[in-house]
Amino acid sequence: MLLLLALLHSAAVASPVFTARHNAVYQELLKLKVARGRTLLKPHLQQEPQNPINLLLANYADFLELCVQQDQQKYDALLEAQEKRLQTLEDLPVQEVWAKYGQAEVRLQVGLSKVLFGNRLSAAWDIRKAYLKYREIGEQHPNFTSYKKSLGVLQVLIGSVPDKYKWFLSIIGMQGSIKQGMENLRLAATANAPFNQEAELLHTVMLHMTAPDQERQALRQVEAIATRQPDNLLFQFAAMHLLKKTQSSEAALKTYLNRPKSQEYLSFPYLHHMAADLYLFRGEYAQSVRENRLFLQLHKGQHYLKAANYKLYLAYALNGHIPQAQWFLQQIPEVGLEETEEDRYAAKYALRQEPLVKPLMQARLHSDGGYYKEALQALGQLQVNKFTLKAVQAEYYYRKARILHGTDSLRQALPLYQKAIALCQGTDLYFAPSACLQSGYIYQELRQPDRARQYFKKALSYRQHEYKNSIDSKAKIALSDL
Repeated sequence: MLLLLALLHSAAVASPVFTARHNAVYQELLKLKVARGRTLLKPHLQQEPQNPINLLLANYADFLELCVQQDQQKYDALLEAQEKRLQTLEDLPVQEVWAKYGQAEVRLQVGLSKVLFGNRLSAAWDIRKAYLKYREIGEQHPNFTSYKKSLGVLQVLIGSVPDKYKWFLSIIGMQGSIKQGMENLRLAATANAPFNQEAELLHTVMLHMTAPDQERQALRQVEAIATRQPDNLLFQFAAMHLLKKTQSSEAALKTYLNRPKSQEYLSFPYLHHMAADLYLFRGEYAQSVRENRLFLQLHKGQHYLKAANYKLYLAYALNGHIPQAQWFLQQIPEVGLEETEEDRYAAKYALRQEPLVKPLMQARLHSDGGYYKEALQALGQLQVNKFTLKAVQAEYYYRKARILHGTDSLRQALPLYQKAIALCQGTDLYFAPSACLQSGYIYQELRQPDRARQYFKKALSYRQHEYKNSIDSKAKIALSDL
């Protein structure tokens, strides 16, 4: 999600000084045609090196390259260039709104760049400064709508932070509200300004994240946005991401296969990692191997390396190629970082050295892809009784519940979630907190808010599991809706 939000963060502006030539640069950057954007921007920078719009667009190009490629060897140089632009912007007249806006946007981009490369403390300080600058712009220049886009995203993210951390954010002057943030995004998306298409996409992504009951609306919106600009690789990525997250694997794979592929676009290795998952969900193991091998060949960053090796292990093991599977399993501890939930799960799996239960794994993968019929068929191959390991029993009932839930058999899913929760007692298996979260969603849909609240709070109570960040965030958002 951080990568997606980083890629969607724009340098667009909306005033008479934002010329048609600036817009041409912006559109190329937004499509991830960064080299072309830099070429178009170069004469503007030469003629007006202190124009805040030129500096903003130049920074956006470096920021996008850093986010998409995550090349550690380029990090220092690109970050230094961003910080020099920030200093130039801060030296401009303080009453100039575009200077203020440029400071806020570049400061946020610098902060997000640092997050991606693990410098969290410094990143937090930059993001705080950006937030305060957006608030200042809103107070002093209320008709300058551009700031609402980035402020809206920050308000939504801060608003979804668990209550136990809110006191700290309040002390440092950062307050959030999902409702207020979504309204700011809506206003930015509907403004008659060059950035409105991007704000619309950000609003869609945040809608999907904060309102599970509006998932279908979010999907319709993101597909419409991607369809309007089939040559925009960033928009295709966003559509693919949301479709994959909502078990719409066939549509996600179609988006991937039809994406723009010319050399004009930034190399985007992570797309291959996403595609590898989509093929794994379908049970097309050779294609999954091909895509993840390509990802490892092209990716310059440290994120998703453990996850890619784990998925290669699965693809080879499920396809009966055990020596190759074992080799990739052994690679997991040797590569990459444990920053993302995918990587943390892969690292924990490799550490446990648990035997692969093929029907369970196939059921999980098919279910994750929205192939519920195939998932039930896979589960049918497994016989569970009181002598079966508790962890296997817990996952069996959890997977069956998720399949039934996915096919809208809500009342049949609930008792299976309860079994999974009970079987996980005394363990750190994530099936229990996830089952609590899903039970909360079901009770919410059944219009039983008290029971829903009970299960969302229970989901938050679990400690030390691989998906704590995402489950806690979802539970907190659900509680705020209630």
